[in-house]
Amino acid sequence: MSVSLLDRSGPLRRVLFQVHLWVGVAAALYVLVVSVTGAALVFRIHLQRAVHPELLTARTDGPQADMVTVLERVRDAYPRGRLSGVDAPTTVRPTHLAYVTEDDRFRTVLSDPVTAEVLGELPEHSVVRTLQDLHFDLLAGSTGRVINGIGALCLLLLCATGPFIWWPGRAGWRRGLAVDWGRPWKRVTWELHGAVGIWTLVLTAGWAVTGAYFVFPGEFRAAVNRISPLTTVRPPQSNPDHRAYAPRPTWREMVDLARRAEPDAFVARVVLPATDEASFRVLFADRRPTPLGSRHLRTVHLDQYTGERLAAPEPPAATLGDTVMAWIGPLHFGNFGGPGIRAVWLVTGLAPGLLAVTGLILWWTRVVAPRRRRPRVPQVALQPGAPVVPLADDVLD
Repeated sequence: MSVSLLDRSGPLRRVLFQVHLWVGVAAALYVLVVSVTGAALVFRIHLQRAVHPELLTARTDGPQADMVTVLERVRDAYPRGRLSGVDAPTTVRPTHLAYVTEDDRFRTVLSDPVTAEVLGELPEHSVVRTLQDLHFDLLAGSTGRVINGIGALCLLLLCATGPFIWWPGRAGWRRGLAVDWGRPWKRVTWELHGAVGIWTLVLTAGWAVTGAYFVFPGEFRAAVNRISPLTTVRPPQSNPDHRAYAPRPTWREMVDLARRAEPDAFVARVVLPATDEASFRVLFADRRPTPLGSRHLRTVHLDQYTGERLAAPEPPAATLGDTVMAWIGPLHFGNFGGPGIRAVWLVTGLAPGLLAVTGLILWWTRVVAPRRRRPRVPQVALQPGAPVVPLADDVLD
């Protein structure tokens, strides 16, 4: 970056400063909300275990129940419901997780990992679900989701303008990475805002981009595709012409057929077909409990009517765009590593909230408060030719 462009008294910096200031003030509450809720949701399963231990604790010791038994127990518990599938216990969730739609309600059902007994379902308005609704939809449904996307773009704009305002010059950039706690509190607030913003810039910008993707996925994919073409692989599908096939394989027979392709692996997930063309899917993992993230799983597709294994098309070599799309979820949620990564995501996830608070303090103490204390300009001063009290453009410098 040119020194002239970063000149602290230059016109570009003044413009960027005003953009950063007022976008930051407008988006401060939004940034604070998504920051705190996002950091909490990094450990959402741990929160669920703390709030609902009866649903996420094994009641007995012993070998893990097979997935078909779990499916059958859930089906019997919800005879009028439509069962979508079941997940095996993971490294952070010790119970089976099944999905049921009944009476137009989506239910998340937990089952004992040993006995397959249905333990209950997560309450529709549980603490974690409320946090998720607040984080993703701002408790305002589809309208809140759109506002969330706009807020994410505002956060990205703050990330783009912040470094220009922070830049202390070539001689002082190292000093700008730290906070001198012995200085007056207003100066400490300024230095804290700048240092935290720079240290967490990459992650915060990444969360802003991925957050915008979840709201505007079509536009995001189109933009990525223009830079690096995205490859598409159509999953294998069942043949509807086989509807008359009888007798249809049972769930247990389907899973046994899938095991032939993965004899040494563990069943991690079973996905039941939701349409006439969908396949019966069985996902396998190399170890138990299942590692977090579906990228560790391998899928076997079966014709839902005959049990015939469906050949999955060979995926083409991944492009840069494919890699970007594959990492959106893991980077946003921090579920690509162990407790260490989640701890980093928790701490740095609170940084945007801290930036929102310190930014508002700076705005209030250096913009609002001085104007409130400034005496009213006498009426005579507003007459033609009279001097006018100037307003500083760099009031936060």
